[in-house]
Amino acid sequence: MPVPPVDPTRRWSAAELRRLPAEQRDAILAAAAAQAAEEYRKDLALTAFEAFGEGDLYVDSSDAQPR
Repeated sequence: MPVPPVDPTRRWSAAELRRLPAEQRDAILAAAAAQAAEEYRKDLALTAFEAFGEGDLYVDSSDAQPR
């Protein structure tokens, strides 16, 4: 069955996406991923940060408890 064209302006809820056939859902998610990828390429502020600061991880902490 052919997948209908995806409306790029439509905002889908998770519940709406779950009710769609897999092919249509995949097409919508692929279009959203392509749009997001382009935004991330254009706007470096979206990726110009560190997820963890120096004190956020406890890997080298002296008070880490062994398991």
